[in-house]
Parts: sequence; structure tokens; C-alpha cells
Amino acid sequence: MDQILIPQDRINSIDKNIFVPGKQTLALMVTLAAFPAISEESTEQPVSYSGSYQSYFQDESNTEGMSASPTNKGNEPSSLSASSSLVVAGEKNEVKKNNKVDSPADVSLLRLRQEDPPVHWNSIGRNMEVGGLHGNIGSQIEIDDVRWSDNKKNGGKFKLATIQAFLRHDEIPNWYFGFWNAREDSYKGQFSNQDYQGTNTINEFFVGHIFETWRGNIGTEVMVGSETATKRWKNRFKVWQDLRLTNKWSLAGYAYGEYQPQGNEPGNGDLNQYIFEIEPAIQYRLNPDLGLYLRPYYYYNRQERQSWGDILEEEWKVTAGLWRNWYPLLTSLYVGFGQDKVYNASNTSEVFYDGRYKFVGGTVSYPVFGEVRLYGEFKAQFTKETGLWTSTGHSWNPFTVVGVNYNF
Repeated sequence: MDQILIPQDRINSIDKNIFVPGKQTLALMVTLAAFPAISEESTEQPVSYSGSYQSYFQDESNTEGMSASPTNKGNEPSSLSASSSLVVAGEKNEVKKNNKVDSPADVSLLRLRQEDPPVHWNSIGRNMEVGGLHGNIGSQIEIDDVRWSDNKKNGGKFKLATIQAFLRHDEIPNWYFGFWNAREDSYKGQFSNQDYQGTNTINEFFVGHIFETWRGNIGTEVMVGSETATKRWKNRFKVWQDLRLTNKWSLAGYAYGEYQPQGNEPGNGDLNQYIFEIEPAIQYRLNPDLGLYLRPYYYYNRQERQSWGDILEEEWKVTAGLWRNWYPLLTSLYVGFGQDKVYNASNTSEVFYDGRYKFVGGTVSYPVFGEVRLYGEFKAQFTKETGLWTSTGHSWNPFTVVGVNYNF
């Protein structure tokens, strides 16, 4: 599948009838003198050579005509996971001998979102040489602020992901493992003048396996974790894919089911929780440096209770956007709308929260040095809220992410 493209010999067959007698010897000497230079040039791979791995986002029909080169294109945007999702799309560096070569079409939708911690690995074979331990380690800050016209209703959440890492070893190919640790602090007021109300520490551990296909990667993943706020354990099984359907169309996304048994906190009337989430993403590549995508999303959470009926939460949203690779800067812009509703399963007229929202946002990612990449995201969301657990009216929500990622 991976082929080394050897430049065709520039020596064409010579028609002896073209030369007059006496000049044949001179022509032969010139040809022999030029041959060492030609042979030396042919030992270097063309810029389109991708080493032992060919990205499934690369257009085979354009392999010989790619214009990417180490001198005019910076480090390619690469990968992390998560659910962590750009920051902006994951960095995917390919190896041409000992030099890095960019594949301008190699931008994965799995990393065009940073709202969640990493939950998958999608860069196997792209940014690593044979032998040893490889992976990515990062940290990020999220500020999820909610603002009302009445400042007394303001609140939000500050989350610090102290460490998020996904690792693999060449001796156990196609397997990966990872861990994620974060601290959430809920507050009242604005972030610049807050009164903290509660803290939650999240720990998650991942083990996954990748099935490589001729169209890309399909992965399965198991997660176990805990949260201190609810004193609950949680278990999750996830499937994800990153596939190129044609030279222009690609499909990414994930789906998972999660189970949380009853917490051990005294007096806790809540029983088990069952969660399902799915978010496919379809992309159309206008050219190697520009693409459009559509990402529908659905979330379902059933929380059993000993009395008063179970609590159901359902959320859906649709996001449409575009990404642009400026080399080495990678950016994306998106818009969308959706609804989040929490109600009593036994009495659907008892609505605890109903928020209908629309949003606009963007992401940016830039390599500061070596394999270290800074990224950020900002989203402005506007919500109309009603329900027993919230204030009725309109609020707006500035959401900010700033993080750093190191690939090795």
C-alpha cells in the first residue's frame, strides 16, 4: 500500500542516427559524466513520500503533485484525544527519512473540538519512529461562565485538567492506554469575582484498541473512573472511527454507553445512572487546506431515584463549521443550535430545566516549539431557560479553553 515513488530517470534513449560520425564519443562521455549526479539525486525521496505510513486523508491521485515541503509548511496539526477532542485538530507528523513532511490534507475532525477530555487515540503510526514508548501529554483550563442581566444570578464552573495523557508502545501494536485527572470548581458570581460553592475531582483511566482498515481507523475503548462530588464510580465502553470515504468525504466521531452505580454518600437517594452519547461528524474537503463539517450530537442520561420518579436528561445539538490550515497555524469556525432538557420520567410535565440555545465559536492551534503545541477555543452561547431548577429568562455563556499538548 505504501509505495516509495522513485523519480523517473532523466536519461532518455538516444537515437544514434541524430549524431554525425565523430560526435558519438563526445555524447557518450557527457552522458557518463552526468550519470553520477542523476544517481545521487534519485536516492532522495520526493516530498510526497510518507515513510512507512500513508495517511488515509491523503489523496492518492494527488500524491505526485503535492506541494508540501519542509521549507514552506510548518508542523502539521496532530492528535490527542478525548473527550477529549481542537482544540483544534490533532497534529499528525509524518517521517521522510529523518525530516518531517506535512500532508496538507491530514486534518482529523476528532480534534476539532476541545470541550471534553481526550477519549481516543487517532495518530498511531503518524508521528513516531519505530521503537519505544510514544504518546502525548497535555494540560488545559476551561472556564464555563453563565451571565444574566441580573448579576446576582451569575455563576459558572472552572475546570483544570492537571494532566491528560495517552500512550502506546511498539511492542504491543494497536493498543493504547491513557489517564485523565481534572478538578472542577463551581462558583456563584462572575469568574473575576467568584464565590466557590463546591469542588469535584475526576479521575479516568482508558484502555483502547485500534483496528486499522484501508479507509482509516476504527477504535474501541474501555474507561473506569470516579467523581468525588457524587462519590460514584463510572464505567464506559466506547467505539470511535476516523475514516476517509472518498477523496473528498471523511467520517469521524464516536458513541459510548456509561454506567454509574449508586453512590456511597450517606442519605443519597439516587440509585444507578445510565448514560448514552453519540456524536458523528461528516467532513467535505474543498481543497487540501480547507474543509467543511457537520456534527450532530445526542446525549441521554437516566438517573434512577428511590422515590418521586427517575430523572431524565436529553440534549441534542447540531454544529456546522469549517477548518483552515494556514501552516503551521490551524483554525476553525463553527455555529450551531440545540436544546437541553431535564424532566421527571414519571411526569413529563414536571420540567426541572429546559434550555434552548444557539452558539458561535472558533478554535486555534499553533506549534510554539518542537512538538509542543498551544491551543485555544472560545464559544459564545445564548440560552433561553425555563424550569424549576433555574431562573426563567435569557442568559449568555462565554466558554473558554486554553491548553498545551506535547507529542513524543
